Amino acid sequence: MKSRKLKAFAIYHLPAILYATLIISLSSISNLHLPRFKHFEFDKVVHFIEYAIFAALVLRSFSHLSPRFRPRTVLLLSLFFMIVFAAGDESFQRLIPGRQPDTVDFVSDVLGALIILLFLWWRKKGRPADAVANP
Repeated sequence: MKSRKLKAFAIYHLPAILYATLIISLSSISNLHLPRFKHFEFDKVVHFIEYAIFAALVLRSFSHLSPRFRPRTVLLLSLFFMIVFAAGDESFQRLIPGRQPDTVDFVSDVLGALIILLFLWWRKKGRPADAVANP
């Protein structure tokens, strides 16, 4: 029984935890700047993709917290978590020399999370929460 729970933790929850750790680690790097291409800020695309991946991992994790949660509840919890995490991540950067919070980064984070969450929910609409987590 214990090894089954440990295996489930490693499969469903650990990837989201490790990815969150990676995001915070990257946010902790002083003076981290991505290249700009003329008037296009590449870092906004990176934020969008980074949080889309994270949101998919969070959705998968939250889908396995309780079998009683409906897919819509899991979706809303995941979105709420992503918004709070993105806000915390941007605020955290205020403490790092050479970094500062950026509202446009926050919006890119949330949009990346929102779009992938809606896509995954729409793709698995009406199926049990377990189906959302195992496409």
